[in-house]
Amino acid sequence: MLTTIALDYGDVLARPASGNWLMPPNLPEILGLGNMMKMMSNARLLQENTERAKDFLDQNHLLHTEEEEFQQFKEFFGIMFGGCGLKGLGKIAEELARYTVYNENKVRFYDDALPGIQALKERWRVIVISDAWPSLRGILARAGIAPLLDDLVISCDYGHSKGVYGRARGGGKLFQTAIEKHGVVPEETLFVDDRAENLAFARDLGFHTAHMDRDGKIETSEYPLVRTMEEVAALAAGLYSSTP
Repeated sequence: MLTTIALDYGDVLARPASGNWLMPPNLPEILGLGNMMKMMSNARLLQENTERAKDFLDQNHLLHTEEEEFQQFKEFFGIMFGGCGLKGLGKIAEELARYTVYNENKVRFYDDALPGIQALKERWRVIVISDAWPSLRGILARAGIAPLLDDLVISCDYGHSKGVYGRARGGGKLFQTAIEKHGVVPEETLFVDDRAENLAFARDLGFHTAHMDRDGKIETSEYPLVRTMEEVAALAAGLYSSTP
């Protein structure tokens, strides 16, 4: 019997305002024209730095407060733009980090996120399992979603991830944590994510799975495709009636 709906956060419930989870939309404004030109002229170095910066996030992901998150992202942006000749890099890194952590407009929730969760709650427990930082708690609270959740399992609380995103954090371990420390029963849980790699880890542990495609760009998937929260509910209802 299906008892629980487990939702990813990014690109399932919300999307980044900039189109990139790690890049604020006001980047040109913060950098200024001169620094933007320098950044573009150092494209190869910037690409290499970006990989190093992501590795830094992966290797230092055990965080519990927004202040810790802020300090981490200051260093992240310092690594990303280091060596590109940007003027005032320290101030730039701080401004970018402040936006990344504290700006309430950094994400856009899909229109059906809140009502979709409200509808799911009528029949099932609803939890979020996500690779995220401490600021997610405030984001969900301001959206009115946090009070509806039966549980929240986020990677920064444990320092490891649910999928391949965490190259140095041990892909898939967050699902095991959800089972062992949060009492999630895989055979009774439908997990919804936008990345097939994450769904593979969940399926291997016995979860029911659904592949969220908000933009309608995925033609085929080895997992059931859903594009709205209404379709999540319909899939869950079918699983509920078909499982013993």
